Amino acid sequence: MAPEPVPTAELADAANAPIAMDGRIKPVWRGARLAGPAFTVRTAPGEHRAVREATEQAPAGAVLVVDGGGAVDRALWGDKMSALALERGIAGLVVDGAVRDVEGIEALGFPVFAAAIVPTGPAGHDLPGDHELEITCGDRAVRPGDVVYADADGVVVVPAADHADVLRRAAGS
Repeated sequence: MAPEPVPTAELADAANAPIAMDGRIKPVWRGARLAGPAFTVRTAPGEHRAVREATEQAPAGAVLVVDGGGAVDRALWGDKMSALALERGIAGLVVDGAVRDVEGIEALGFPVFAAAIVPTGPAGHDLPGDHELEITCGDRAVRPGDVVYADADGVVVVPAADHADVLRRAAGS
C-alpha cells in the first residue's frame, strides 16, 4: 500500500541526512505529487526497453525511479506509458532523463517528475537495462523499496530503514 503524501520540504527538514534529488528533476505538470516505494530501473541513455519492462513488472503502488544517465535528447516516457502505468496501479514516475506528451500525461493525471521535456522519442535500439538494483537518480542513491515522495518542491528519497523515524519526526514538526 502506498504511503500518504507528505510535503517533501517537511521530510527534508526531518531527515538526518540529505534526501532531496537535484532540483533539475521537476514535475512535468502543475499539481503532480506522488508517494510510494521505489521500483528502480537503469537504462542506457535514450533506451526505452527497460522502462517498458519495469512498467509491466512493478507492483501496484510503486514509483518507477529511472536512471536514464541524465540524457535529455530522447524521451523515455510519454502518454502511452502513462496510460499503461495507470492501468497497472503505478503511483508515478521519477526519471533522470526526458519525457514527452506532457499534455496527455497531465490529462491522465499521472504524476511524472523528469529532468527535461523533449519531443524526440526513444532511440529504439532495444538495448536491455536493469531492474531492482541501487541506482542514481537526480544525484541521489535510490535502492529498491526506498520511499519516494514528490511534489511542487521536488523529489525526496527516504531510505526504507529510516522511513518510520523520518515520518515520526516530520509529524512532530
